[in-house]
Amino acid sequence: MNRLAVLFLWFLCRVFGIYAQQTTNSLSVLSDSVIRSYELNEIVITAKTNIDHTRQAKPASTVEEYLQSAEKVSLIKRGNYAWEPTVNNMTTERISVTIDGMKIFHACTDNMDPVTSYVETVNLSKVNIRSGFEASPNASNSIGGSLDLQLNKVGFCCEGWEVNTNLGYETNGNYRIAGTDLAFSDSAFYINSGFFHRHSDNYHAGGNREIAFSQFTKYNIFANLGYLVDKKHAIEATFIYDRASDVGYPALAMDVETAEGLISSLSYRRENLSRFFARWETKLYFNKVIHIMDDTERPDVVIHMDMPGKTRTGGIYSLLEGCIGKHRYSFNWDAYYNQSYAEMTMYPSNLSEKEMFMLTWPDVRTLNTGLFVADEYRFDEQHSVRLSSKWSFQRDGIHSDFGLNTLRIYYPGMASYKNRLVGNISGRYRFCFGGWEASAGAGYGNRAPSVSEAYGFYLFNTFDAYDYLGNPHLKHESSVEANIETKWTRSPFIVKANASYFYFTNYIVGKPHKDLSSMTIGASGVKVYENLPHASILNINLSLKYFLLRYFAWNGRITYSRGQDDKKGDLPLIPPISYESSLAFKKGRLSAEAAVSGAFRQTHYSAGYGEDETKGYLIGNLSIGYGFKINKVIFNLKSGVENVFDMYYSTYADWKNIPRKGRNVFINLGISVL
Repeated sequence: MNRLAVLFLWFLCRVFGIYAQQTTNSLSVLSDSVIRSYELNEIVITAKTNIDHTRQAKPASTVEEYLQSAEKVSLIKRGNYAWEPTVNNMTTERISVTIDGMKIFHACTDNMDPVTSYVETVNLSKVNIRSGFEASPNASNSIGGSLDLQLNKVGFCCEGWEVNTNLGYETNGNYRIAGTDLAFSDSAFYINSGFFHRHSDNYHAGGNREIAFSQFTKYNIFANLGYLVDKKHAIEATFIYDRASDVGYPALAMDVETAEGLISSLSYRRENLSRFFARWETKLYFNKVIHIMDDTERPDVVIHMDMPGKTRTGGIYSLLEGCIGKHRYSFNWDAYYNQSYAEMTMYPSNLSEKEMFMLTWPDVRTLNTGLFVADEYRFDEQHSVRLSSKWSFQRDGIHSDFGLNTLRIYYPGMASYKNRLVGNISGRYRFCFGGWEASAGAGYGNRAPSVSEAYGFYLFNTFDAYDYLGNPHLKHESSVEANIETKWTRSPFIVKANASYFYFTNYIVGKPHKDLSSMTIGASGVKVYENLPHASILNINLSLKYFLLRYFAWNGRITYSRGQDDKKGDLPLIPPISYESSLAFKKGRLSAEAAVSGAFRQTHYSAGYGEDETKGYLIGNLSIGYGFKINKVIFNLKSGVENVFDMYYSTYADWKNIPRKGRNVFINLGISVL
């Protein structure tokens, strides 16, 4: 047994005090930088800069708008607020979304409050997107990939005070944006905090057609603090409070009275831990999400309903990173405990009749603990191998006797709790030579059913107009992934192409059950979650960047995806061929951009899952910006027009073909005081 394996076992016993099965490989997803070893005498903590809003077409964009330009990420829209992100065309059930490594779970049975909706871009340093099984160390129970929203922490950099203010206005929807954040740092303490407010009335689609119930109001307050105990030890804390109210969802039957998130954490960080480990971070966290749906503002409601939901999650992770020789490795242990609860009350119009109550998420409790191991071995400057693996033990089930007995009507004798083992393993080889970079990778993993898939009780899906019933006897969904990527850089060109293929077994999806009657008025029937024998998803991306005439840069990208089930039928929410192109200009303080984006007609759609054909479209956007400085005050002014030609259109990802915004003129002013 080599020295690294011995060290690994010692680490498990001494630091975590838990038993772990010995593995034959050390696995990893790490940086491509050349590995060198340094003996450090003291801690060096550098500042982390936030997202550069001056480079964005819309500096005051939401996290979802920011993600629209990211490769491998798409967004499902049910209205004007809180779009659901997907990775490799896989939705919430198959991906992991974390905030600074913290597990957070949405509280809406209709996915109306994705994790990304509880953070503002002013509080982000970057979004770490990982594809497939090369997910982040804290990702759990995922197959498609992961998003980690990494918070902006100013760090111990002795820069004193900085104050930023953002003001924005958009004509479409009378959309108002205002926010301010401040930062202070010295050699032993830092804080950055802020407040952000957004408010929009109903927006208009192309042709000035008002989309009713598309308004929203949102507030976000955040604070990140750090204290340097001594040269090697730092304590950091995070607090986020986010509240959205009066949120309309035109694609759904109900709106949102309140969506509220409270996110907190306390972490300890040590640099230069030992000869073998350069960094150690341990974080404790707790978060609570409350989501209340109602239909009191909707006209012609046959039966009024209230649908509150909540999730509470407490967790911990401990991450070690280091390097020896040509190896660069990391180990991460994490654990979390989650409660998911949702209920529905129906109020009949006849007051003499009784109310109907049911638990749609019957107080589901989940305990998950796992170990992530990673290693990158660089043979030389041109060749490297990266390996990674994560395996988790999960115990989930129904805590409510009422909810358990209700589901036992359909599944007699079902156990209240179930123990599961889920995990993945992946590897990638990378080759660099001259202006070429190429890589090939493969992975295998599985996931347990989500709360809705295993324990959901008559969840109405407006997409296909079916009630959905969970299935606690579902098998784990498994997938094999293969991916390739190549990049060629030769001034003034950068060309990049990548492809990934996922082959699923026991693919989880809802299928009609003729023997069951729906509870929702107007529903087409009941679907029960089942395992399909197999399914597949293919994704191909090609992008090109060209620098010309010193001040110009042209970007272009085209994407193709295809998803099929075991009978060669099309999977839902898979995009048609889509494309985008932009020409940017920057000289001194002046910047400008012209962009187009569009998609071909969607010919591969799934009528059985509620889809219909969407037409092709092409829209154009323009923006211009100017920045200047007066003494210590920096001003950045940016304005532009989206959907210049006021096209009326919807995409494959617009729930029930809800049209997107028509022409929209925006203006944003950013002020920074240093």
